[in-house]
Amino acid sequence: MKKDPTIKATNSEQESYYEEALNEMNSGDRRPGIYAKAIADSLGDEKKVDSLYLKYRAQSLMEEAERIAAEKIAAERIEAERIAEEERLEAERIAEEERLEAERKAKEERLEAEEERLEAERKAEKLEAERKAEEERIWNERLDDKSNKMVFSDLLKGFLLSIFLITAVLFLLLLAAPSVI
Repeated sequence: MKKDPTIKATNSEQESYYEEALNEMNSGDRRPGIYAKAIADSLGDEKKVDSLYLKYRAQSLMEEAERIAAEKIAAERIEAERIAEEERLEAERIAEEERLEAERKAKEERLEAEEERLEAERKAEKLEAERKAEEERIWNERLDDKSNKMVFSDLLKGFLLSIFLITAVLFLLLLAAPSVI
């Protein structure tokens, strides 16, 4: 007996689809559309109807399994893309938080540096004011010393001038009236 080259042996994966199709057919649970196609393609040969039904239904089950597998792969790809997008967004969020934290720290450091600069300026101004006050105090002391010396000197000059005038008056009196003495 010669083998028909158009008939291929089924592999183990196909077996399960043919088995499911046979179980459906034996239970009387046939798919009406596939059964109608099998009747139409059998060209009136009732012996071929069951054979064609099994072939078409197994093919239908394989296509459905392929569609489900493709949907599963697509769903897995979509889920992987969703997860990748979530990870990307999380990485962006973390990077943004780190950037904002770095900005906050830099701003804080600038403020601290500005506060230190202002404090140093205040101290320098205070020291300058103290220096000027001390310089003014010393200047005032010198002026007071000079004023006191000048007052004493003026008093001494006034006293000496008074003595001189008194002496001059007495001398003139003595000259004018030599016999009075």
